[in-house]
Amino acid sequence: MILKNKKAFTLTELLLALAVVGTVAALSIPALLDTINRKVLSSQLKNTVLMVQNLADEQLVNNKTQTLDNTQFSDPTKLLSGSNLAIANPCTKADDCWPANYKKLSDMTNSIGRPGGTSKMLKNGAVINYSLSELGNEWADGDKCYGLFWVDVNGKDKPNILGRDFFAFRITKKGKIVYGTSCNGLTSENTTDEKMLEYCKTNTYATACLAHIQRNNWKITY
Repeated sequence: MILKNKKAFTLTELLLALAVVGTVAALSIPALLDTINRKVLSSQLKNTVLMVQNLADEQLVNNKTQTLDNTQFSDPTKLLSGSNLAIANPCTKADDCWPANYKKLSDMTNSIGRPGGTSKMLKNGAVINYSLSELGNEWADGDKCYGLFWVDVNGKDKPNILGRDFFAFRITKKGKIVYGTSCNGLTSENTTDEKMLEYCKTNTYATACLAHIQRNNWKITY
């Protein structure tokens, strides 16, 4: 039996279809990759912050104390050691673990420097820096800011932008992570989310960037 009127795509139609598919892929793949990358960076950030919180809780319990000044948090070198962290690189030199500088979200042509002091690269690829930084007066419950952490969630790898892979957060004397810009009242609890984002982008407050992400279920939305 001979089938009549059988239709098929012409070569021109196939080429046009491939061109449309290629155009759609070219437009959608970069956006998809950017979304995936943001999720990876924010997940690594969350894990790092929770790791520090767990370490503070353990130190307080193991040392039977209510303040971090009676723990290894009082000594950055002891805290950032192999006994507490899975270390891949001791960061003997800053160039071993940090890029030379970081871009700012508000102005990608300008840059800011990297933190000094004690740093370590972890086996998960993140670089963490810790220093003692007591700010402001004691709160009503006797707590106050005690230490400052800087973290690059993917080490020297790009994008090397403050608010993308480079962040900071503070911890109090009683071992609580502060999700805000300082310990003088300007915390995420009494500052609007829009203001936090403004501080992150224009004032280069790395603590505000982290606070904004934490308030948005650990998602980088900007």
